[in-house]
Amino acid sequence: MSPKPNYDVSFVIPFHNEEDNVGPMLERVLKFGEQHRWRFEVVPINDRSNDKTGEILKRYKTRHKNIHPISRHDGGELGNTMGQALKLGTKNAHGRIIIWTMGDLSDDTKTYEAIVAKIQTGLDMVFGSRYMPGGSPGNLSFLKAFLSANGTLLARILFGVPVHDITNAFRGFRKNVFSTLNLASTGFDISPEFAIKAHQAGFKLGEVPTVYTNRERGIPKFKLWKMTRTYLSVYAKLLFHPAPKKN
Repeated sequence: MSPKPNYDVSFVIPFHNEEDNVGPMLERVLKFGEQHRWRFEVVPINDRSNDKTGEILKRYKTRHKNIHPISRHDGGELGNTMGQALKLGTKNAHGRIIIWTMGDLSDDTKTYEAIVAKIQTGLDMVFGSRYMPGGSPGNLSFLKAFLSANGTLLARILFGVPVHDITNAFRGFRKNVFSTLNLASTGFDISPEFAIKAHQAGFKLGEVPTVYTNRERGIPKFKLWKMTRTYLSVYAKLLFHPAPKKN
């Protein structure tokens, strides 16, 4: 059996009913990686879509050797399984550095290079931050921006997390950080859980500014008030049961 390929960077991208965005998103990431001459792969996860997302991924797989789609079919509530998809994609990724980036075209591709460059200075996890100097929530609604910014502010107060934006999944990290931690979240709450546990375990966190763009096509999967309650539940659990320090 031939050895699995190794890459410098793996882009892990969840897609749930994103037939309008999956092609443009893959083209965007492919263009970026090729222009920067990275040794990279793209790991798109078809998270139980019932539209043409899976068909489009199959077509891209036949045309690009570094696109390795995964289909997720197991249980969970539709529209709230992003955490499961990200964990599955990361487990199957072969890059030294993993970048989580969303399939709705909300993340600024220029931030990819800044994230990797900062990790290469010795950091373990680097966030694309909308709320640090130079960053912007863009056209995100005022209410969503307010709650997400203050969700991270609360984590800074409670846990001493040294960054300004952990509620957004957009980040890069060394693969061994993921392998060390036990992540329980199955939905959007994986974003703060992963950040807080990495900090509690003693990994080095950093951030770079990014500009957010609200989706133009497709249906949003994020349920604002439900996720706010879930984030608070994650914070409460980690206050009383912190992640163990890494060896």
